[in-house]
Amino acid sequence: MKISNGITIEDFQNGIEKEDICGIPALLRRISLKSTWTISGYSTEIKIMEEIMDRERMMKNVAEIFSRGAVDNNLPAWVNMRHAWKASDAARDRGLEYPANVVQIKNLDYKKELDEVRFNELIETWDKGVERNIIFFADSGDAADVDSASYTSNSYMDICVPISYMTDENRKYPVIVSVHGGGWFYGDKELYSHYCCLLAEHGYVVVNFNYRLSPQNKYPAAIEDVAYLIRYIHENAQILGIDMDNFYMVGDSAGAQLTANYCIIASNSDYRAKLDFFTYDLLPKKVCLNCGAYKMAERNDNISAWYLRNAVVEEQYKLFMDQLDYVNAEFPEAYLMYSVNDDLASHTKAVDEVLNKVGVAHITKAYGQNNPDSGHIFHMNMYNPEGILCNEDECAFMK
Repeated sequence: MKISNGITIEDFQNGIEKEDICGIPALLRRISLKSTWTISGYSTEIKIMEEIMDRERMMKNVAEIFSRGAVDNNLPAWVNMRHAWKASDAARDRGLEYPANVVQIKNLDYKKELDEVRFNELIETWDKGVERNIIFFADSGDAADVDSASYTSNSYMDICVPISYMTDENRKYPVIVSVHGGGWFYGDKELYSHYCCLLAEHGYVVVNFNYRLSPQNKYPAAIEDVAYLIRYIHENAQILGIDMDNFYMVGDSAGAQLTANYCIIASNSDYRAKLDFFTYDLLPKKVCLNCGAYKMAERNDNISAWYLRNAVVEEQYKLFMDQLDYVNAEFPEAYLMYSVNDDLASHTKAVDEVLNKVGVAHITKAYGQNNPDSGHIFHMNMYNPEGILCNEDECAFMK
């Protein structure tokens, strides 16, 4: 039986150990216990033992997700995986409420000129609305729909702000740019809204944004969008009420790779000059890199292929693959976080070695030693005490 793109269930099961079939290990890390997954109109009950997940049984259930989506609806693998990951993330966040002391200003477009009048009107009238903690600069349409074209290609951003921001006439708040994960092909700002609100509770303006996704948009689309976003907030800092002298970045998984990639580019003018796409050279004061994938030359899976395959000429491809070779002493002070239960842990250790070599101040911290539930991007789980601790640690680091 074919699962997707010519992959059979036998290929799928054999490929699990090699970790080269559709990025399955990343998918498995995100499965929630006893979740119901709806994949393009089909529901599959995934039943996993609460204490110890039976590996073989889980493989079959995941394979069924792919089989139903691809065979019955002729969908490519990345569509099925977007649905599966979104269902898992929704299960993780079920029951969460937004904090009363944070306001989200949603759907500014960082590739368009900021309407200062419109923005100030929203601030001035924010407490007169029915919903005081979520206000809309614009309608994002179907950008959050994983099946829409705009999901993969939009430039919307939100800012999450402390409630004091809304009445502060002399706004100038430290700012964190959060770069979401999702294997470069999945994810959006809506999935990171609870996390960004948590950061905003510590007194930051937190920028939560979308970037172009693969395979519809190949490298360097995503990293270009990170640069466009930072240029936008830099140029509009006064209107947005942010202090770019206290500018920080956080990213996880693919978002950590993008964050590190941006910092390498911004801190190394020789490297930057060799690239043939839009870049920006404003560095954050500090950066937090969480559960990232950095050793790109060692990745041989479909997820990275969707992002990179046939994307650029050989010279540009090599510059991307060798990016860790271009880390220098100007790279910002960093907090490197990983879980001992994550199969990407070796990537963070590699960055730790590079930063040691070039003399960049940094903290490298491992989590999950006594908690097997703290796996890949565990800090995104607001119900995980270790995730909460990790986020507190990183906010303290950025102070």
